[in-house]
Amino acid sequence: MTPNEQDYMNRYIYQVIRRLPKAQREEVRMELEELIGDMYADKGSMEEVLTELGDPAEFAKQYQSEQKYLIGPEYFDTYFWFVKVVLICAAVPILVISLINAIGEMPAVTTQNAAPVIIRAIVDGLISGISDAALSCMSAFGAVTLTFAVMERKKIQVEMKKAEKWSVKSLSEERNMPAPKWTPKSLEPVPDKKAMISRSDSILGIVFIVIFSVLLIFAPNFFAAIFTEGETITIVPIFNLDQWGIVLPVFVISLLIGLIDEILRLIVGVYCKLVMVSNILCGAIQIVLSAVVLKVLPIWNPNFIPELEQALGNHVDSGAMDFSSWNPNMVSNGLLGFIVVITLAEIGVTIYKTLRYGGSINNSKNPRS
Repeated sequence: MTPNEQDYMNRYIYQVIRRLPKAQREEVRMELEELIGDMYADKGSMEEVLTELGDPAEFAKQYQSEQKYLIGPEYFDTYFWFVKVVLICAAVPILVISLINAIGEMPAVTTQNAAPVIIRAIVDGLISGISDAALSCMSAFGAVTLTFAVMERKKIQVEMKKAEKWSVKSLSEERNMPAPKWTPKSLEPVPDKKAMISRSDSILGIVFIVIFSVLLIFAPNFFAAIFTEGETITIVPIFNLDQWGIVLPVFVISLLIGLIDEILRLIVGVYCKLVMVSNILCGAIQIVLSAVVLKVLPIWNPNFIPELEQALGNHVDSGAMDFSSWNPNMVSNGLLGFIVVITLAEIGVTIYKTLRYGGSINNSKNPRS
């Protein structure tokens, strides 16, 4: 068996077992290797063997249960990951906002009743948050399940396929042969392990973006210095809330673009040209929008230092605390530089892994004989 034929066999087996439950895959792999090996010994042609076996998607059905199901094995892994992501994104921000609102609406406290009042506010916030989060999670779960059920019935492919599987050369070579519905030449190569995108990283990115967006929209006061003195609670926001209606849309659009890129990476699962182009475009747009937010729009509270000094009052030790070093322009420059470096580093890693390890995915034509 030549390396080219071995590669075809590996492709075929991969396309079959990926549609099966994980517990069944290794056994089926060994079974298929033995079956294909025996057929190859008789026929002497791997293409003839695999053509006789037929489309791997159809062949895999021999190992699949005939039981009716809402979400089948071909979609279940992706569905399960999406459910976890959606439930986390639906529950966590609501719980956080409920706690913040409960603490913000807390009645005046004294030294004697501070602990019971704070505990009661936290408990009330948790009860309200859990109730709201449960309803939100049920709606999100139903929406995701319905979406994947439709995909299951309509056989919409989650995996990204090549737009072109045949070259002019391959077509000319087969012009005198009847074109079968499926041939081994349409098999995609098994992805390199280093070309795989970590699902956990994408999920963490999605959760962070969603929570950060919810806080910016519903609780911008969360980003503030909070002081308590007796019955008084003072909040000094770091953002310019008077102009928040101008700043927030650009902020959210930038985060939404990052969210789209993370979701695409999660769905595709491997470094390829589509992921690379998306990452470059989304990263470039995010850098531009970050520059607009930090350098053009009035994002920072112009009275942050005076309000901070007033809130601290007599507690300020002029020798120990010096607020003259606070410079909004310097903070904006530092944050923008950090965002640019992180974004360019991510783009660089994506480009490198796509070109270095994603070549078999990007150019999955016939292997070189």
